[in-house]
Formats: sequence, C-alpha cells, structure tokens
Amino acid sequence: MGLGVPIAATYGSEAGFFSVTALMAGSFGSAALAAHTAVNQLVYIVFQVAVGLSHAASINVSREFALDRPQAALRIKNTALACAGAVMAVVAVLYIAIPRLVLAPFFEGGADDNEAITIATHLLLVTMVLQFFDCAQNIGVGLLRGLDDTKSGFRITLIGYWLIGLPAAALLAYPAHLDTLGIWLGLLSGLAATAILLLRRYTTALHARFAAAEPVPAA
Repeated sequence: MGLGVPIAATYGSEAGFFSVTALMAGSFGSAALAAHTAVNQLVYIVFQVAVGLSHAASINVSREFALDRPQAALRIKNTALACAGAVMAVVAVLYIAIPRLVLAPFFEGGADDNEAITIATHLLLVTMVLQFFDCAQNIGVGLLRGLDDTKSGFRITLIGYWLIGLPAAALLAYPAHLDTLGIWLGLLSGLAATAILLLRRYTTALHARFAAAEPVPAA
C-alpha cells in the first residue's frame, strides 16, 4: 500500500490534469475540442513507448540499487531518455512532414472538419516538443520507483501539473487569448517542469543513497 497508492495517485494526477484541460478546450467550441481530442490521442499513442521504458528502467534501477552500483543506475536513466528521444524525434518528423495524414484517422475530411484540422495541425507543432517532456517525466517516475521512492513522484506531479501547468494553461488560453494553443502551451510548461524536477530528484536520490559508494557525477 505504501508503494502502490502513490503510484496510482501519480497516474490519477496526470489523468486529471489532462481531463481538466479537455474541459477547457471545450469552452472554445466543438472544433477546438475535436482538435484537442485528436492530438491528445496521438500523444497517448506515443506515450505507450514512454510507459514501456519507464517500467523497464524501474526494474533495472531496482536491480542496480540492490547491487550497490550507482554508476549503472545513472546509465540506465541516460539510456532510457536516449531511446525515448530517438522515437520522439522520428514522430516529430512525421508531424511536420505529413500532419494531415497523421490526423486523417480522426477526421472525415469534410468541410465541417476543416477548422478542427487547422487547429490540430497547429497543436502538432507544440506536441513535437511536448512529447519529449511527457516521455521524460514518465521515465522519471519509473526511475524513482526503482529506488522505492514513489511518494516523491506524486508530490512532484502535483507541483508540475497543478501549480505550474494548469495555471499557465488558463492564463495563456483566456487572458492571453491563445485559446486551445494556449492550453497546449500550458500542458507543455507543466510537463517540462515535472520532467526536470523528477530527473533532478532521481540524481539527488542516487547521491543520497550511495553517499558511501563511488561518487555519482551530476547529469
């Protein structure tokens, strides 16, 4: 229960964050909501790569932690992030080169869909950057889980999603009049903050847990 409840709460926090932003997108009309939903589904499809890498990193870090090998634990972080970055780069190229083909499964292509497709095409440009941070923050949660530190992951998501991301989305969408684009820029800021804090926490935790072992270089 001590390990599992924070893990569930972390995923719940992220799901809640994205759900609230979907409600915000709906306030700008059906086309905005359709575009938001389509791009969000693309993010979740790509996100499965991060989920797999997160679980793999968690298992391997747990092993290295048991064997008192901090350098190997740090390399696992770098390897997982590099693998995720390579996949995200390929996907980003597709978003730039063939955006309408990427969005085709979500729209029929009729006149009624033109506005939604235009909005979604613009959102894909934000998603290109967002997905790197989305993968990084999920991998960060897995890395901490490998150190039996699930509570830090939950606390950091509360800060990144709800104290940074959601206010930024609201400010950019409404006062700044960026509408759905502002929401996604807010999502980007929240995920970026979460990723940075999680990865920093992991490196700090390695230093703390292996203080008596060989030094762990900053990364």
